[in-house]
Amino acid sequence: MEIIQIASIAILLKWFLLGIAIILGLVVVHFYMKVTFENELRKKVFELISNSVFLGFIVWKGSLLLLEPTVVIKSPLSLLYFTGGSNGLLIAIIFSITNFLVKAKTFNHSSLQVWKSGILFIFVVLSGYHILAIFFLENNLLYHLLNAVGTIILLLFGYYRKYLFSLKGIFTIIIIFSFYRMILSFALLEHGGNQFLMFTFEQWFFVGAILISIFYWDRKK
Repeated sequence: MEIIQIASIAILLKWFLLGIAIILGLVVVHFYMKVTFENELRKKVFELISNSVFLGFIVWKGSLLLLEPTVVIKSPLSLLYFTGGSNGLLIAIIFSITNFLVKAKTFNHSSLQVWKSGILFIFVVLSGYHILAIFFLENNLLYHLLNAVGTIILLLFGYYRKYLFSLKGIFTIIIIFSFYRMILSFALLEHGGNQFLMFTFEQWFFVGAILISIFYWDRKK
């Protein structure tokens, strides 16, 4: 696997690319809100998104204790140098999204704007990561290409068809995106023994996203 060296720390290239994509997402969301949000709301929403990202990073690092407890017990400093990997990242994403959703409810009449900002951030991060992966990672190039193209097309489709202008439309986009990611995963990735009841942890994550979106799809509140 591709590894880069930053000072005394070795980091997988894919995580470095993800970090760049997250920074890109924050920059894009900042400029989007600068144009469309009032100053006070912009500060609060950007703080919510950035705090959720930071929480995710902490959970990602700490997930090593849950996923590889023997490693941490033998070497507590491993929490500084290692993460929970792909499964730990999904746990971190779940915590980040949960934090975002709980806090978003406090915005009341502006909650739709908060949701739009969150969706924009997620889609920019995902498309940015997969575009970078096409150029810098050697494996699964078709998977990354289709993810990047599909994510961008779905975001533009949601905007021009005004799906992003209602919570019902946003949940529709999430459902379509989740199905798309699962199809690509089944068709293009080799999972080996990393499965539980026929699905990987990532696929179960998208199953959960679909079920939750269906549950809230036509709710008034």
